[in-house]
Amino acid sequence: MENIDMTFLNTFDIGNIIAGLSFIAVVIGGIVSLYQYSKSIKLKRADYIYDLIEKIRTDKEISPIIYKIEYGERWYDANFHGGKIESQVDKTLSYFAYICYLKKQKIISDKEFEFFKYQVNRILTNDCVIDYFYNLYHFANKFNTPISFKHLFDYGKNNKMFNDDFYDSSSYINNPKYHKYLNF
Repeated sequence: MENIDMTFLNTFDIGNIIAGLSFIAVVIGGIVSLYQYSKSIKLKRADYIYDLIEKIRTDKEISPIIYKIEYGERWYDANFHGGKIESQVDKTLSYFAYICYLKKQKIISDKEFEFFKYQVNRILTNDCVIDYFYNLYHFANKFNTPISFKHLFDYGKNNKMFNDDFYDSSSYINNPKYHKYLNF
């Protein structure tokens, strides 16, 4: 049997030390860069959320509709379609449908969605919005197309914000909560 000599030499030359220190510096630099990149991404996300929030507060078409919804003002009636505020309401609901889309696609997190959840819930529990969605839902079904503001509607549907009679196209006959303003 052959003897194997396992002697280790403890020699440190300046080249090995410099290479080791350089490797450690590169690793530390990488960690610092990754940390700064992460911080930068978080700041950009915070700015994006802030811009979404700020638009709700300052947009000349969205903020008055939010006010009407918040204070329960009646706006959906037989004169709504083709009327003065229809485009404002549609812009507002489209904006919140977009926010629900961002949530569904996980572009904004559940934690970030918390900034909008109160307003989304207020919108989806507003009697006028429910009546408007009732009309849009049944009108869209008539033509076998998705409802306008689909992602906002889907959020409400998934969170059981609509009563069972909402889905019955004849509910407007017996339930004064619903009206038939569209031809469905």
